[in-house]
Amino acid sequence: MSHTLFRRVSRHGERCSRILVLCAVSAGVGVWTGCSETSLTRSDVALEPFTLSQQLARLDVTSDRLFQAIAAQSDASGYSRLLEAQSGLSAPLTLTETERIEQSFVHSLKIMLVDLAPTNFWEHHLAEYYGTRLPVEDAQALLAGYDDESASSPSRLQELRESFVRERLPELLPVVRARSQIYQTPSQAMEPTLLPGDHVIVHQLAYQAAEPQQGDVVVYRYPDENGKRFLHRVIGLPGDQIAIRDQVVYLNGEALSEPYVRHSDRSSMAGHVRDHLPSITVPEESYFLLGDNREESLDSRFLGPISKNHILGRVLFIYWSVNPDTHTPRWERLNQLVR
Repeated sequence: MSHTLFRRVSRHGERCSRILVLCAVSAGVGVWTGCSETSLTRSDVALEPFTLSQQLARLDVTSDRLFQAIAAQSDASGYSRLLEAQSGLSAPLTLTETERIEQSFVHSLKIMLVDLAPTNFWEHHLAEYYGTRLPVEDAQALLAGYDDESASSPSRLQELRESFVRERLPELLPVVRARSQIYQTPSQAMEPTLLPGDHVIVHQLAYQAAEPQQGDVVVYRYPDENGKRFLHRVIGLPGDQIAIRDQVVYLNGEALSEPYVRHSDRSSMAGHVRDHLPSITVPEESYFLLGDNREESLDSRFLGPISKNHILGRVLFIYWSVNPDTHTPRWERLNQLVR
């Protein structure tokens, strides 16, 4: 039986983690936050200089023009080379494969820097920046012509966005970067949802102002396991009654539909908590967690419910995957949401 043990990426991988967000300055679905607001109409425009700057900043964020400026200054090709070296691939990447990694990098960068940023974080700092550089007449003109801005012909606003990225992103980056972490899955315990060699992005502050929900895949540290990290799916919430009979999970007396589960051994072990768990009530501030690969997971059947204090974050997204046996990329798994 393999533990659902999560390990951080090695020192080489930690460097990869830094580049994933730092190369923006130096080198799915509307799923999470910040990408679904519509652009403001011209009738929303007020005449105060800072308010005009706020309008411009919000348009830049919701239209992705700010992120495009960030991505344009990132070192996607350097990230691709680093990831190739870190993964010990069996064969060099082709040009097409390198481009696929670069696309995945840009997608991951948007999740980590934009989707997981604090509410209105980029709007606030960009508006502050614009407010110190744009007279009211210039701001009005830029707002009026916003939809006509051409990507092929650099505009005043485009130049301001690029200077914001160069000047302000280095100091703002640590605030956003602290909200996520990247990990590599080492075991079979969450198959088929996650495979050994999947590299994932974890939202570390997902439960700062919210509670884990049934079905969330979470990373947690179990205190009796020398601080090692585990990864399982939330099955039971505080106050829920959980029982297992003949490998079927019962939640509050009803058989739970679990299309994500894999059973490698359908022979029931009578009297063993692996397949038969007497009814328990999940304590307050605790959660009942199970691995999807039920016969290959050390989880709440053996460890008991897990305190919320030990949950480190929610697994969101697979940004890279390598088969550990063949050392070949699993291209079909890139950019997959973890459900």
